[in-house]
Amino acid sequence: MDKARQLTVLLVDDSDLVACVVTEFLEQLGMKVVRGSNGAEGVELAYSCVPDVIVMDAEMPLMQGYLASRLLKNQRGVRDIPIIMHTGHSEDKDKYWAMASGADDFVPKNFDSLHTLSAAITRLVVPGSIDTDVIARDGASLTRDRLFEMLGSVLDRQLFSASLTDSLAKIGKYMTSLPETAHDLLSLVYRVCEPHISVLLTRYDRKAVAYVLAAKNIPAKEIHDFVSVCLSDFYHFFPDLDLVSVHTHIFEDTYPCPCNRIEGGTISSYTSVQLPGRGDSVIGTLHVGNCTNNYFSEQVRLNLEQFALNAGMVLDNAILFNHTNEMQIRIKNAFAKYVPGEVIDTLISRNPTDGVLAGEKRTVTVLFSDIRNFTRISEENTADSVVELLNKYFNMMVSIIKKHGGTIDKFIGDAILAVFGAPTSYPDNTVRAVKSAIEMVEALPHLNTDGLWMPDSGFDIGIGIHAGEVIVGNIGSQEKSEYTVIGDTVNLASRIEGLTKHYRRKIIVSDCIAAELGPGYPLREIDSVRVKGKASATRLYTVMTAEESGNVIFNDLYSKGLSMCRLGNWSTAGEYLSKALAARPEDHSSRVLLERCRQYAENPPEAWDGSEVLDFK
Repeated sequence: MDKARQLTVLLVDDSDLVACVVTEFLEQLGMKVVRGSNGAEGVELAYSCVPDVIVMDAEMPLMQGYLASRLLKNQRGVRDIPIIMHTGHSEDKDKYWAMASGADDFVPKNFDSLHTLSAAITRLVVPGSIDTDVIARDGASLTRDRLFEMLGSVLDRQLFSASLTDSLAKIGKYMTSLPETAHDLLSLVYRVCEPHISVLLTRYDRKAVAYVLAAKNIPAKEIHDFVSVCLSDFYHFFPDLDLVSVHTHIFEDTYPCPCNRIEGGTISSYTSVQLPGRGDSVIGTLHVGNCTNNYFSEQVRLNLEQFALNAGMVLDNAILFNHTNEMQIRIKNAFAKYVPGEVIDTLISRNPTDGVLAGEKRTVTVLFSDIRNFTRISEENTADSVVELLNKYFNMMVSIIKKHGGTIDKFIGDAILAVFGAPTSYPDNTVRAVKSAIEMVEALPHLNTDGLWMPDSGFDIGIGIHAGEVIVGNIGSQEKSEYTVIGDTVNLASRIEGLTKHYRRKIIVSDCIAAELGPGYPLREIDSVRVKGKASATRLYTVMTAEESGNVIFNDLYSKGLSMCRLGNWSTAGEYLSKALAARPEDHSSRVLLERCRQYAENPPEAWDGSEVLDFK
């Protein structure tokens, strides 16, 4: 302890025994102890003797220690005197109420904690931090009646502050946009100090944004000049902002100020407060003006500062909310060409802890499409015209796929890989994929290819569809990754699409797809194959047109020919397929099977299991 200066401790405790023990202990350490026996007397002594620190009991007659602490911490001068709450209760709630009253520390009242008390006193005392002159002036007019008036005023202010805090919490809870939140905050300022004009200034994307709410009798020029003054103060906090392009939003509604108070509309009183954000940052400033001279007293400024503490966090959250909304809009716009809007909404609203984008196994339907003869088309036409054609084609196909709930996984040259079931899945993913395929084929005649070289068959595509389990998630490197699907299901869908060239069919689906489709989709089984990379056989089906499904004779002959072929009865199969080809000469799948039967009739395969092995992609 520095003996050059004796510390004065104001001990406020109604227990003579405790006061005696604590006084004796502190005096042995060289401190001077002044005692008060109740809270009211303690407040009076704080003004009269100006101690270096106050040790205050919580439960006392006339005025509790918590109330005395609240009162002292709300008055100039004495608010700088450290207060240690010293109580026989040591529960967490007692410490909470002690600190909530403004106390600087909390020490349990027992004889074992006397050294803790002395250490707290030594730590809290900062020489020269107390303005004794201010305390002396205010204490000269202090009476017991005045003391309780001051306490009532403090409690009223704290009740008022609690009410404002509740209102600010509601604004923060129900915010919908930054302008609306700014309007709600400026409206609430009226309850704090009844201004005639208020301006909330904040930074947004390196620009200043000003929100203004004023009484209706304030002239437009006065508002403009007031905002200019506010911007000048605001610039000191944000010198790097572009104030040339300040966005000013003047709200249409007005403050309900009596006309006689703002006659002439000249603003003669002004004050401002900072709006603190997260950490030590300043998120903006609040400026208020009044047409009454010397309107903003010290107490009004204190109320504004208290309001600003919570209002700053609300504004900070509103700015973050606005940025998040804008980011979501940019995301939706960026992916709207490839992903249905409801899928984007689901991804944006999904809880990050769900982990879907991190990778999971999921059953999906995969659609693979490819342009026929694209290599020749690209060779025979200019690069610009090919790019223009592809863009028109992709736009047409993507809109169809999106309409049915599919997601564009990627473009692979002229090919499209679409997924139904990730990231958003539907009970009828298979039906949606087949509907998309049919509509994609039906849309091709509407694609304008005028002026371009095209093969004799015209602009055409092939589509393969398969369903099964895949791995979905963000896949790639740290530099580049994408949400995609991988697995054998994707590979088989690609192989099936490749077989559309072999059988010259526009749409071919696997047996698992056929099993999920109802009678509304007339299918014809065209073959059973084992494609390259697959050990098990896959039965292939094609979606028939209305004209094809109506040819009952052809379909019956083809079905019987396929059955005989599967049994290895080559001659009988050949007879049925020859008749089928005669009934429908343009059906290339009949020709493929007929050629197989003739070949195997002359040279039967070993261990025939009814499935053709195709070693091409």
